[in-house]
Amino acid sequence: MKVGNGRTPTAPSAPPMEAAWYVALAANLFIAGVLTFFLCGAELNYPLNSAQSTAALAYFTALLTWAEAELMVSVARRLGYRLEGDRHSGSRSERVPIVSESGGRGDDSDIDDELGNPVLPLSFTALKFLRGAAELSAIMIVMYVCDRTDLVGKGPKHQSKVEFWGVFLALVGISLLGLRRTKEAGPVDAVEVKPLQREQTEEWKGWMQVMFLLYHYWVAKELYNAIRVYIAAYIWMTGFGNFSYYYIRRDFGLPRFVQMMWRLNFLVVFVCVTLNNEYMLYYICPLHTLFTIMVYGTLWLGHKHNQASAPFVWGKMAGVLALSLLIWDVPGVFDLVFGPFQFLLGYKGDLFNMAAPIMHEWHFRSSLDHLVWIFGMVVAFKFPAMDAWLSRIDGGGAGREGQPLTRIVAIVSVSALFAAWCAFVYARPKFEYNVVHPYTSFIPIGCYIFLRNSTRWLRERVLPAWGEIGKYT
Repeated sequence: MKVGNGRTPTAPSAPPMEAAWYVALAANLFIAGVLTFFLCGAELNYPLNSAQSTAALAYFTALLTWAEAELMVSVARRLGYRLEGDRHSGSRSERVPIVSESGGRGDDSDIDDELGNPVLPLSFTALKFLRGAAELSAIMIVMYVCDRTDLVGKGPKHQSKVEFWGVFLALVGISLLGLRRTKEAGPVDAVEVKPLQREQTEEWKGWMQVMFLLYHYWVAKELYNAIRVYIAAYIWMTGFGNFSYYYIRRDFGLPRFVQMMWRLNFLVVFVCVTLNNEYMLYYICPLHTLFTIMVYGTLWLGHKHNQASAPFVWGKMAGVLALSLLIWDVPGVFDLVFGPFQFLLGYKGDLFNMAAPIMHEWHFRSSLDHLVWIFGMVVAFKFPAMDAWLSRIDGGGAGREGQPLTRIVAIVSVSALFAAWCAFVYARPKFEYNVVHPYTSFIPIGCYIFLRNSTRWLRERVLPAWGEIGKYT
């Protein structure tokens, strides 16, 4: 684009604003350092170690820098400046006139923001990053204040079945008010909804997560066995979801793998550093991480043959089943495999006031669910057949009649299986149940999946309130 004497215009520079920005950054770092120094010298219940001090410095710097960046952007936009990458900041009336290289005043009526406004020393992407960093920093600071200081009072837990079930049933009632068709189903009945679509699994995660929190809040010890099943369901989803992705997308590249490891662990790493806690205290993260790696390895091995040979895939799943049984069920093998990772997976805390080996907690937690993730892979692999069978009994397709008798028999059979599991497995005392849980948890999970998807009406409807909670578990 050319203006004035025909030469290409250049955006006015902004040296004063740039200088002010870098001075502010230096001031932020200094103030954050002073605050961190004060904290390190204060009489705290839990004095900061070197890692916590470094994290505190980063948190304070992020919050100060974000606040000043927002202020600077707000003021600068009124003066005609814009963010790099934010082409639509400011109105046309706020733009700075274009000055040609010969000193003449050009007509900016057809000049876009990229050429017409001076650029701030801060990109739109950087501002988004600062907002995210400030949000994370604020969350970590609040977490530390609540958990490591006396500013927030602590009280003893108390048991109350009435309160527990009253709150949960009230939440169920409220969630029923939002019952709606899934987005996949749309407004009409023309589209067949597949089982286990995203909204349904998020709903599943949501109500289990709430039950888990209420269980701890009201010390509902009688639900211990149910909580074990809920955690197994989360691990099942790790097998199901990762198998579905890698089998269909065939994306075994390093970026995707690193992204998954980051998503699973970035928050717990910050929490561990901030509170000086051990990784194993948040055992669900290492569990998801381990079984995600195992699903990845299973499908990556000879992945060029995954779609071409079903027996090859079945053989690999049989192989990891044998490997899991070897690691967790043959004495001595577990210690041999995970011993080198004691620095990461060991737990020196004393959750239950009992002297135990440093790897006891990891062995206990991982052994409970060392098989259910494989059941998740099996369901994912046979998902097309399950979907086709449900469609067939629904009468899906032109001119097809449904099979109501088949559906009734299936529902009664699965319900009977679930009742038998409740009577002979779930009803066992805590420690007896733990022994059989790894080999039976697939039963209630499989029954729930079938019953939740046994009719088209059930598949097409979700409770979005639970789904919103399930997105942030």
